[in-house]
Amino acid sequence: MPILQLSVLVENKPGVMARVASILDGTGVRIFALSIAEAGEVGMIRMIVDNYEEATKALEDAGFSIAKSKKNVEVIAVLVTEEHKLSEITKHLGDNDINIDYAYSSSIHLDGKSAFILRVSDPEKSELILEDKGVRVLRIQDLKCLPNHLTH
Repeated sequence: MPILQLSVLVENKPGVMARVASILDGTGVRIFALSIAEAGEVGMIRMIVDNYEEATKALEDAGFSIAKSKKNVEVIAVLVTEEHKLSEITKHLGDNDINIDYAYSSSIHLDGKSAFILRVSDPEKSELILEDKGVRVLRIQDLKCLPNHLTH
């Protein structure tokens, strides 16, 4: 099951990220991964959080717009290791006609290894391919057990 990514459409101006983070802090929602992209006067804050529904409600209640299409929501998180390097993981996907739309790193660390967040053209198929190759694909339940996160 792919991880749900929270994608928040924002004005590209000082203080907006602080406001988003403050709202999530107030709800106790933890951020595990974060990416900020800009396109002129607007931006997109993408996050992996421990409670997607609660974070979405809190941000919408505060007037933020949340991107909810499948393309903006579903991502996979993979653990990059010496045995399964990023080059190998991305080759497996490419060899199976899976496109990587974008990726970002995270504060997710497990056994000294880092997780990468990938928005791929087919998240379910990607998970099956990578798991078949022995790559550890993380689930939201895996992340909720980790102490490392950005908000606390």
